[in-house]
Amino acid sequence: MTTANDVLSALQSAFPGAIEEAKVAPERQLWATIKPDKIVDVCKYLRDNHSFDHYSGAAGVDRINDGLFEVTEMLASHGAHQVVALLKVKTERNNPSVKSLTGLYWNANWYEREIWEMLGIEFEGHPELYPLLLCDELVGVWPWRKDFKGYPDYTTAERAIERVTSEGYTEYSFPPSEAEIKAGAVPVERPEYPTFREREEREIQSESEMILHMGPQHAVVPGPFLLDILVDGERVKKAFLDVGYIHKGIEKIMENRTYVQGIPITDRLCYMASLTNNEAYCGAVERLLGVEAPERAQYIRMILEELSRIQSHLLGTGEFLTLIGSAVFSPFLYMIIDREDVLSCIESVTGARINHSFVRFGGVRNDLPDGFKDMTLDVLKMVRQKTDEYKELFLSDSIYQKRMEGVGVLSPSEARRLGVSGPPLRASDTPYDMRREDPYLLYKDMDFDVITRKEGDSKARVEVRLDEILESCYIIEQCLDQIPSGPIMAEGVPKRIKPEPGEAYYRVEDHRGEMGFFVVSDGSDKPAKVKARGPVYAYFQALPPLLEGVYIADVVAIAGSMDACTSEVDR
Repeated sequence: MTTANDVLSALQSAFPGAIEEAKVAPERQLWATIKPDKIVDVCKYLRDNHSFDHYSGAAGVDRINDGLFEVTEMLASHGAHQVVALLKVKTERNNPSVKSLTGLYWNANWYEREIWEMLGIEFEGHPELYPLLLCDELVGVWPWRKDFKGYPDYTTAERAIERVTSEGYTEYSFPPSEAEIKAGAVPVERPEYPTFREREEREIQSESEMILHMGPQHAVVPGPFLLDILVDGERVKKAFLDVGYIHKGIEKIMENRTYVQGIPITDRLCYMASLTNNEAYCGAVERLLGVEAPERAQYIRMILEELSRIQSHLLGTGEFLTLIGSAVFSPFLYMIIDREDVLSCIESVTGARINHSFVRFGGVRNDLPDGFKDMTLDVLKMVRQKTDEYKELFLSDSIYQKRMEGVGVLSPSEARRLGVSGPPLRASDTPYDMRREDPYLLYKDMDFDVITRKEGDSKARVEVRLDEILESCYIIEQCLDQIPSGPIMAEGVPKRIKPEPGEAYYRVEDHRGEMGFFVVSDGSDKPAKVKARGPVYAYFQALPPLLEGVYIADVVAIAGSMDACTSEVDR
């Protein structure tokens, strides 16, 4: 098996002098600072010669005291090895620019656009550096920069100026207040770019084509995002996705809170995955601190995170079934009832049903209560029985089969190229699961199967989630049987968290795929940078190419089968 040291040695031989700094820590992670003019060549070499075919994301860091920006590219492999390469490029802060990786990795597009609109770093060779998450008034102020003066106040309705365009559209603008001008929060020059509407309309080729809007408030949209489709007759010629309607600035907020205060904020990334978000963030900070949770605490984390996976799959599948018709509305109601029992098990430990804030640096907040094992085993027995019933029901429903089978097929190579993870990737015959690929907690000691399907269609994506519910039940039962006695917090964890300067990356298998936290410490009690690498953000940008050429009626089945969480996208 390829190790991080093997990859480092290969890079040093292939590119002498291109690596300015390098380290291996922990054992499966390679950290290297690459000369800016060599980053594309290095990434191409890793992709073509060492199977780094998975672009996991990128993080931009403002090193204001050094007059620099850093961009860390995160590369991994779809099963060839377990090494994660975190390659850093530095650029001057006055005129920041780095080379784009969109020519190597298709899904680098959104990550680079986000860094550009938040930090103002240009990406040479990027095909479309357009705003992604921000409203027009904030484009050009680069809000992730450390010297950003503050967001304009849009709460005063009297400030909105209404204007009707020559095409008949109504637009609103917000003139800056005197306080904003004085604070320097108003950019002198804004970047010029075509609007979302202009980018859509220039794709229209004939009078038979039109733009059909789905969202941001639409029955088939699981959260506020805009899905526009360019249609020619009954077929989708091209799809456009616009996000950012509920952008919360979570990563910026966490830079202005202490490490502990950041834990409840991770709940709000996606309330369905609150516990795994806690895990990913706390795991990154634990690496900065050099601490490890005791065995009992790790078992408790696994139990709760697998219970959370069950409730998420129940709700996500149930909600989706209401969109496609046939005899599947009743299962939604049944799944909600089943989910309530699962939530009761979680609540008995954390005290909450949705936002848990339960994981702690070095352990967990409290131990399992009396009677938890018996209650949970009873619930798991029920979940198993009901899940088998749902699977049998769907197989017997001819309308469900016609709406799902062979619809929205994603081939294994295309799924990997587009950067999807979680159930959508595993439904395309790719057994990629962080619990196996990058083992955390005690998953390496657990006996479970990574669920896959070969078909890659909408039906397969639902089947993977249902079978994963059964596997989660099995994992929980093993944990309840094997959990040792002992402490639930590591010794020596300080009350005031102030890690030594450094950076850490920790990823987990979220209910929807690969979730990772990149955290940078400057030695203070607040993180210098927090980057959340969410699974839905990654496969949201894969949705438009997946919809090209399908029938309009199939858009709902395809988009819904991805099990999106807009809250995580708009973190």
